[in-house]
Amino acid sequence: MKRQKTPKEMGYRFAAEWERQSAIWFAWPVRRSLWPNCFDRVREQLAAIYVLAARFQTVRVLCAKEEQSILRSMMIAHGDSSAVEFYDYQSDDIWIRDYGPIFLKNDTNQELCVSDWRFNAWGNKFPEHLKDNAAAAWIASELGLRTFSSDNVLEGGAVESNGAGFILTTEAVLLNSNRNRDQNVEVIEDQLINGLGADRVLWLRQGLAGDDTDGHVDNLARFFNSEGMLIAAVTNPEDPNFNTLTENACRAKEFCSMSGKPFDCVTLPLPAPIDHQGEPLAASYLNFMILNGAVLVPTYDQLIADTKALKIIEGCFPDREIIGVDCSDIIKEGGALHCMSLHQPACK
Repeated sequence: MKRQKTPKEMGYRFAAEWERQSAIWFAWPVRRSLWPNCFDRVREQLAAIYVLAARFQTVRVLCAKEEQSILRSMMIAHGDSSAVEFYDYQSDDIWIRDYGPIFLKNDTNQELCVSDWRFNAWGNKFPEHLKDNAAAAWIASELGLRTFSSDNVLEGGAVESNGAGFILTTEAVLLNSNRNRDQNVEVIEDQLINGLGADRVLWLRQGLAGDDTDGHVDNLARFFNSEGMLIAAVTNPEDPNFNTLTENACRAKEFCSMSGKPFDCVTLPLPAPIDHQGEPLAASYLNFMILNGAVLVPTYDQLIADTKALKIIEGCFPDREIIGVDCSDIIKEGGALHCMSLHQPACK
């Protein structure tokens, strides 16, 4: 059988999130057990977020047909929802960043493809994930896009692209035996480079305390341009994340861009530790969502810390409106704005 060419061999690449987008995807929740004490409040917040995002671009929501009229009526209370499109699919959870398609772009042909990896609920931590695992292929079919499928496990929140050939990730996730049997660094790098159309993989080590994902990079470090990255930090040596983030920062300072210069590393402090039911939550301002004309930043009802984070991010995205979005309830299920959204790059 003739070997299928890889996305890299066919000229596709993993676009950066600040590049022009044609849409942003979400998934509407129906399982009340996800937020047992604040489910209705969270759904109201999500409806408001969809309307807010629709100010800047098309919004596409996985939402079962029987829920669509409910969601539409909820959005009307928050403004114009005419740019919000529904796709009749019921997912298991809302974290579409992790189980949805990774869109790749071919700059020569100006076309998209879908890189569809296996989703196993962050190392088989949660039994209800079969619908999530099937979502990427379903979306690709709905959009009529070429699909490159892999049986290897990869979540979208585990990889960050600078749009210029670099992939940023963590050892805690991609070298974890609960994802793939083969945890050889060279093998994993080869899979990422060929499967995502990249040139080089940069490795951070560990993730945040309390992170169900084992340490997704979108809570730790994010590119804000092709040669700059925001990186999470804490200053208190007693903080459970202090050692992890200090080591990650040291590694980041050693990273060099294609030009051979070190990346411009901008420190972004974490919010004060947040506990829920006696367990730490992986709350981070790095979990922001980039839109065509805005950056939506999670806030955590910590006025001084929230304001400082918004100011730092504003300095990194001077051409976009910076908008804080309260995620004090949303974070109780383990994620924030970046985790719940999925960007679809524009081709033209």
